[in-house]
Amino acid sequence: MKGLFRRVLCVSLAAFALMNSAACREKEQPQEEPDKFAYYPAKTDIKADGQFYGKEGVEFPASLWQTPAAERCEALDCGEIKAYFIRSVQDTEVFCYVGIPEGASESAPVPAVVLVHGATGTAFYDWVKMWTDRGYAAIAMDTEGRMPGSGCSTMNPVTVNSVKPHGPVNAAFTDAGRPVEQQWVYHALASVIASASFIGSFPAVDETKIGITGVSYGSFLACLAAAYDDRYSFAVPVYGALSNARSLNEFGTYLQNGGGKAIGLWDDESVLHGNRTPFLFVGSIDDVFFAPDAIVRTAAECRYAQIAFLPHFTHGHYQGAAAEEVFAFADEIFFRKDALLRVKGEPSSGVLTLELPAHAEAVRAEAYYTYEDALQSSTLWLSAPAEIVGNNVVYNLDADVKHCYVRVQDGRGRHVCSAVS
Repeated sequence: MKGLFRRVLCVSLAAFALMNSAACREKEQPQEEPDKFAYYPAKTDIKADGQFYGKEGVEFPASLWQTPAAERCEALDCGEIKAYFIRSVQDTEVFCYVGIPEGASESAPVPAVVLVHGATGTAFYDWVKMWTDRGYAAIAMDTEGRMPGSGCSTMNPVTVNSVKPHGPVNAAFTDAGRPVEQQWVYHALASVIASASFIGSFPAVDETKIGITGVSYGSFLACLAAAYDDRYSFAVPVYGALSNARSLNEFGTYLQNGGGKAIGLWDDESVLHGNRTPFLFVGSIDDVFFAPDAIVRTAAECRYAQIAFLPHFTHGHYQGAAAEEVFAFADEIFFRKDALLRVKGEPSSGVLTLELPAHAEAVRAEAYYTYEDALQSSTLWLSAPAEIVGNNVVYNLDADVKHCYVRVQDGRGRHVCSAVS
């Protein structure tokens, strides 16, 4: 009996020792630090039943914020990416592609992204698939009275005229003298608004989580869409912005067409003054279509905005659609993960501060500067090394520099920039 007692006691003591050891090891495990990154605040009090920004002469019908009538176009389906025509203003119909990722359902809805193509483009199925492969729903619409031709993709934009009644074609603002409701921009924006309403109507989509990105002409439209439609949780214009008529670039020259009447109507960056939508402007410092000064001016109007001038970033639908910074920004907004770095401070000071999300690091920084007064596509930029010291970026520039900015690359290969001085 005493032997049994001793064995039980020994087993109990051993078990206690193991538990105590495990508890000690648990205590010794380094605790993961909380992510203290200052994410952009979620928008509240969203206006979802009609036009948000009020500009004299521009009025979109409230019906665009309701689910549009839709007709399937099975002949142009691309696997799980489905083709539709949806109703827009003045009984016009807009071609679009819609994709819902596998596993999304009414009980497990996913965020959605609205995709706006550039000139000579249309709705691209492969652009939608880029997002569904990442767990997002997506819709890509046509804004130019077209639809995809055989073999159409972001790398091969083959288009044909739409078989349905459609709005005016993109005529590079030569229609600016017509009544607003007859202009291409009005109809293109109506197509974008109707598309946001359509994708939000799918049961597997969280209609409170919709973002927008646009390429080239589509970046211009994305800026305007975020002004007139308050439903967007983020906006990523790729290559362009507003405020183009003040720039010496190709898009700025287009705005002089039609007597320049489109400038005050559609190119006014003040429509975004204080806008609560977080913006990421992705582009190239020497893009011949959109000048950097237009991006800088537009970003300055937004309450929350970052700029990413990417290295070796040529102008095209595929390049603009596939930029990793765009997807990272969406993940940051909707999932609070994989956020881009932030670069804070005045670039001319020679010292900038980095804000780093959890598990991110800055691995390379470079300062860019010019002795020219103008910030144009043709501006000559020089570069200087910058050193990352803790959470700071340090560099030296001489006093005669007119403008400068710093680009920082993180460990995942993504780039962001400081403000441009």
